Amino acid sequence: MASESPTLVLFDVDGTLVRTEGASPHSRAFKAAFKSVYGQECRFTTGFHGMTDVQIFMTLAQDMGLAGSQAWEMAQEACRHMVALYLEPQEGDGHYVVLPGVEETIHALVGSETVLGLLTGNTPEIARHKLESVGLHGYFSFGAFGTEAWDRNGLPPIAVARAEARVGRSIDRRRVFVIGDTPRDVGCALENGYRGVAVATGNFSVETLLAAGAELVLPDLRENRPLLRLLGGGDQTDARQEDDVASGVRAPHPPIPQV
Repeated sequence: MASESPTLVLFDVDGTLVRTEGASPHSRAFKAAFKSVYGQECRFTTGFHGMTDVQIFMTLAQDMGLAGSQAWEMAQEACRHMVALYLEPQEGDGHYVVLPGVEETIHALVGSETVLGLLTGNTPEIARHKLESVGLHGYFSFGAFGTEAWDRNGLPPIAVARAEARVGRSIDRRRVFVIGDTPRDVGCALENGYRGVAVATGNFSVETLLAAGAELVLPDLRENRPLLRLLGGGDQTDARQEDDVASGVRAPHPPIPQV
């Protein structure tokens, strides 16, 4: 009889694990890199939450008539410039803080031998710096990052393949959970047949994240019992009755991907 599949949890970074206090060094570097590579000022609009860095560069450059491989190559060049600029601290840069309940939740998952990884729109270097600055990087030895796919939907298969390589066996897609704070985090999980969990610690409400298809939405990770129970494979219908009001909200009929 085959051994039970491990549980894989893939965390977003910004708005899920950490937030920025003060001026964002990431935004500073992004804007400077955009001007350097594309020769124009970067003008952010709404709707970018949950996009990868590459996707944001390419989206902002659409009005310049760039498309296809040229657009991809310029966005990759812009990401390289951004990383170099980001890693040169500037006076006035803000700093990162861990969001409520994150450390306790990670410690509980490590104790349960859950496999932890990252799934982020950041570049690997910027994600690493953010997590190192708050003491979390040591918990994440692999992930999928914002320079590796055009959009977030392309990242989960990359992260799962790396996880399987680390554990030396396949992982049941029903035991893969993506945790994030935007509808795009939830969407990238569902698009690939995985399970989406959300925290309302970013720019989106519990209601919006449920509407995006999240199986479970928590206001934050301080009351993490529903999440830990879900990740442990407990019965979802029975568990739904406890802690819903205090801790989080479950979708009426959680979407369980089929193998």
